[in-house]
Amino acid sequence: MKKNSLFIFVLISSILSAQIVDEYPFENVYELCGEESIELNTPEGYDVIFWYELPFFPEGNPLIHTTGTLTVDINSVWADVDYIAWEGTDGTSLFYDTIQIAYLDFPVAQIDIENYSNDRITMCVTDEDVTLNATTQNSTDTYEWFLNGISTGITTSQINVLQTEYNLNDENYYYVEVTNTCGTEQSEEVSVTINECNCEFIIPNVFTPDEDGVNDLFPEGDIERTLETNINCSATKYLLRVYDRIGRTVYKSEGYNQPWNGKRRKSNTDCKEGVYFYRLEFILNEFTNQNKIKVKSGAVSIFRED
Repeated sequence: MKKNSLFIFVLISSILSAQIVDEYPFENVYELCGEESIELNTPEGYDVIFWYELPFFPEGNPLIHTTGTLTVDINSVWADVDYIAWEGTDGTSLFYDTIQIAYLDFPVAQIDIENYSNDRITMCVTDEDVTLNATTQNSTDTYEWFLNGISTGITTSQINVLQTEYNLNDENYYYVEVTNTCGTEQSEEVSVTINECNCEFIIPNVFTPDEDGVNDLFPEGDIERTLETNINCSATKYLLRVYDRIGRTVYKSEGYNQPWNGKRRKSNTDCKEGVYFYRLEFILNEFTNQNKIKVKSGAVSIFRED
């Protein structure tokens, strides 16, 4: 195990201090990552060689180098130079080039959440939107945001969670990948639970159990969730009892979410048109902050078409 750890340490160290070797003609710009260094070489056979900084100020103790190789890293005296100029001759012709070296940090991916101090948020879908900001170190960094392990396609430095395709009444996990020339880093996940809140369970006072497929049940029960009706405040659990005018039990549900079809519970015969009374114990939405059992009672009328 120690050998493996040593190997990993050596590998990481070599990556962090890797050396780029290049030979004239040079690139216009070289980007160095972290502790990387660059070795610039003059081809063999060149006689007079000068490396110097630009802009060049003779009175300001300028940097000058006169060997065939110049090695530069973030700790070098050449690190703060705007441009490095190179001149050389092969005895016949004079050659000239300028080089710029940019120093980049490895990407650091972190998420800052506006108005929140931790990385777990519970909110209502009607609340003010939550903004996630990617905090990085380099102006050239690029971004890609992920939701529940799938790319959102958002490549800006910040996103608003309510504008993403989140899962309602569930935890949603956001993270960002930050990329630059030096590599890619993934941030820690931020958990955002988005609930439907402040809903009302609307109970009709009339229904028509004539088996035409419209308003046949009391209450209608759960409405199936679809992408078009993402918010579904009728996603409830309920127990129902129905009484006639003299207090006899007409219907009692045997389990949750079993609506009344307008028939008597024992004989399964149609109840007459008229007014009936109900008591409904329900949980408005088991996923939200309205998950306590509530009770509603009232009257409902049956109408049947001829």
